[in-house]
Amino acid sequence: MNVVKKFNTLPDEIIREIFDYIPRHRLIFTNSKYYNLYHYLLKNHIPVYESYTRDMIRRDNYFVFERLVRENYESWIKNRQYRYKNMVFSNYIYFVLHFCMENNSDRCRNILMDELSKRDLCRNLHKKNIIKYIKWNS
Repeated sequence: MNVVKKFNTLPDEIIREIFDYIPRHRLIFTNSKYYNLYHYLLKNHIPVYESYTRDMIRRDNYFVFERLVRENYESWIKNRQYRYKNMVFSNYIYFVLHFCMENNSDRCRNILMDELSKRDLCRNLHKKNIIKYIKWNS
């Protein structure tokens, strides 16, 4: 018999007792309720938070990405001269937009575009998005 099926057959009281022994940072990824409750623990348990953001974009995980955008928008817009591969972006927001397009993450891109339009930064975005390609001399 499958472990999940066995777990589902347990009485609710026993399940509550088991949940008391599970660390909160492990419950984050079980469902959206726990993610919203314990999201603040992520920065402490994920060593490279930036990689986590990129991973959410790659997977087009819009639920988590929306939360990340709301929390980090101000710092992303202030983060100047972000380097990625052989490119330099004027800030981290433009990098994230580029990364969404590169990975075909349409839902994440739409969330970011909505946030930009709320702040009235979406107009003439093609003019503001400055990507400099760096070519190293050997």
